[in-house]
Order: sequence, then C-alpha cells, then structure tokens
Amino acid sequence: MFGLFQDKKLINFAVLGCVLGILSFSSAAYAAKDANPSKTTATAETEKRPAKDKKAAPLDKNRLEFQFEYLDARFFNNRDVNTYNIHVFQPVHKTGDLIIHRGLTFSRALGYTMPDDYDHYLDSQAVGFGPAILLRWKQKVSGKFSAAWDASGSLLFFNHCHPGGGRPWGFMWRTGPRLIWDYSDRGSVNLGWSIAHCSNGMGSKNPGYNGVGFSLGLEFHF
Repeated sequence: MFGLFQDKKLINFAVLGCVLGILSFSSAAYAAKDANPSKTTATAETEKRPAKDKKAAPLDKNRLEFQFEYLDARFFNNRDVNTYNIHVFQPVHKTGDLIIHRGLTFSRALGYTMPDDYDHYLDSQAVGFGPAILLRWKQKVSGKFSAAWDASGSLLFFNHCHPGGGRPWGFMWRTGPRLIWDYSDRGSVNLGWSIAHCSNGMGSKNPGYNGVGFSLGLEFHF
C-alpha cells in the first residue's frame, strides 16, 4: 500500500481527479442557484420594474362621496343668487385616469334676479333636487395626496320657478380643480374650487346665473 503513494504518476492522476471533481460540484451548485433565484432577488427585480408595468388598482364601487358646497353669485350685475349644495356621488366606471360617477344633487338657492329693464326685483329662493353625473380626472401627486379635475352636471327640479322669471327646472354645470387626501384604503377627504353655471337652456324664460365657490368632500367605503 505504501508503495502506491510513492508512485508519482498515480499521485498526479489522483490529484487531477480531485480537482475535476471539485470543479464539477461547483458548476452544479451555481446552476442550481441560477435556476431557483431567492425570493429577495425576485422581489428586487419586481420593484425595479417601471410603474407602468404595475397593475392599476381596480375601481371600488362600494364608495360614496358627499360634497358640501357654497357658490357665490358672480359675473352678472342683475343676478344675485347664491346656492348651498349637497352632492352625493358613487363611482361606476373607470377608463385610464378618468373616473365616472353617478349621483344626486340637493340645492338651496337664496337671492334675487332683476329683469333687463331694471325696474323691479324677482325673488329667486328655491329648493331643488335631481340626478347628477361627475367626471373626474385624477393623478397621484405624492404619498397619499392626489390632484383631480372635476366636471359635473345636475338636472334640478325646483319647488317653484327658479330663478325668478324662469322655469321650475334647470341645469347646474360645474368644473374646477380638487385636492384629495386618501387617508386610508377606505376613505378620503378633498377640497375643491368650482365655477358654475345654472340655467334651463331654453330660449325664453331662461334667466341663467353664474357662481364661484368651494366644496368640501368626504368619501367613505360602505
């Protein structure tokens, strides 16, 4: 046995075999590692993907948004009608960054209008109610804050002709920016500024008026 270890050729052959075995084992180990990447590596690669590759969150239709609004009469010297509105909206469809809502509007109008001849005032107090639609283009700004642009329309039926000299029904159109704070997955608070136009769209008995104001919105998951 001792003579075998004195044979240089046999020793060289044994050493060469050991080296080849070690290299083969190392190659197999690296191949197995590449075929089964760790969870940490997979997570890192996912986080490196562009934001556009991440799937957008689905629309949550189980939400209601309440907007409390005041509009001050503007732009017409012979129209002094201020309105207090409550809007209730529910999201029903989303396409890209545009969210479509359906809802209802409750309106309380105070003030007066004056005919073009400026000889007398017409009482324009009224209470209105009717269906509404809201289009909202929303973009994430930072963290839990988003910016949006709203455009809405309401068909209102009043308890009597409104404004004075008009008809007992009319439209309210609003548009303006809004800042939204999503304080959780189940709710948000927002503040908006709007310019509004109210009229019935008819050629006669259509003393329309304009308003500008702010609204506070509260959104809840139900």
